[in-house]
Amino acid sequence: MASRSGKSLDWSVISAVNNETVLRSCLLSSPDIQTASEVILKTGFHSAAAAYNAGIEKARSDVLVLVHQDVYLPKGWIDRVWSALELLEARDPQWAVAGVWGGKQAGEFTGHLYCSGLMRILGQPLEAPAEVTSLDEVLLILRKSSGVRFDNQLKGFHMYGTDICLEAKARGLKSYAISAFCIHNTNGYRMLPWDFWKSYFFLRRKWKAELPIATSCTEITLGCWPMLWWNADRLANLLLRRHYSGKRVPDPKPLYEDLVRSGKVAPATA
Repeated sequence: MASRSGKSLDWSVISAVNNETVLRSCLLSSPDIQTASEVILKTGFHSAAAAYNAGIEKARSDVLVLVHQDVYLPKGWIDRVWSALELLEARDPQWAVAGVWGGKQAGEFTGHLYCSGLMRILGQPLEAPAEVTSLDEVLLILRKSSGVRFDNQLKGFHMYGTDICLEAKARGLKSYAISAFCIHNTNGYRMLPWDFWKSYFFLRRKWKAELPIATSCTEITLGCWPMLWWNADRLANLLLRRHYSGKRVPDPKPLYEDLVRSGKVAPATA
């Protein structure tokens, strides 16, 4: 990659899309999206893995941002990414995957973003990229030349962030969380859908030798007790009316501006 003081970063955006309204109000309204070399939108796919692999095949850049349609990238976001990747290049030129929220081990997470579904900021700014064992699917950055790809056998739209980190590990490559604050403008879950748990069982079979595996939502174990505990705990909180799910906002830009104005988030600067 060129230095930040040299040529501008060559990067491509890839997103699996099923809601044009959400796409336009979030991802495509992001100021820095205009600086991407290309924006590849994939529709009609049965899984995120298939959609992203098709996008990766088409992409011309080496740095690929694989991002949900409901993510807002505030002004200056790509400068933060560029700074983080420069640090990462110096530390590990053969890095494979990066993201904004990752798990190190059970119960230990790192990164920085706002989730409207949870109605709060997750994590805090990082001084340097942090090695992780898994990454949340909300936003992944893939180095195309690493050769790492998604598993087309993983159906649906869950757990592929954890899976690709394990694919990288199997190749002797590493994954990292970086400091690149963004907004995940999503609706919250009352209960995680059955498709999520089907992906859980798929990874449990595929990566049995790697168990236990920490993910951004739970831990994959042979006995599946974290899954059982998560569902029992959430059900109890729903019955006791102690769980409240956040809602997507119509326009994430004012939300970001409020976070900056309140001092909860530092503005990105070029």
